[in-house]
Amino acid sequence: MAKINTDFLLRLANNQISDEEIVTGYMRYYVAQGRNLGDMKHDYIRISSNLDGITLSNLMIERALTKTRQILDKYLIFNFNCRTTDDIEI
Repeated sequence: MAKINTDFLLRLANNQISDEEIVTGYMRYYVAQGRNLGDMKHDYIRISSNLDGITLSNLMIERALTKTRQILDKYLIFNFNCRTTDDIEI
């Protein structure tokens, strides 16, 4: 089981990660472990409160979650003909 990679979350929050990396990272760190976007939000809260010198605003966190959902929607529509991520349990 892969533990969440803090670098992945920080790069995502700072918009320094490609769409392809978002999909593969999300699949590896969340889907493969039976986790979802709610868990990602909790991971963001945990790392922003536990790591000194890292400040993640609520806006940065919400943007990262929104971007992840948008990228997943595109991926799911193209590969599985789903309308949105609401069509499957993530």
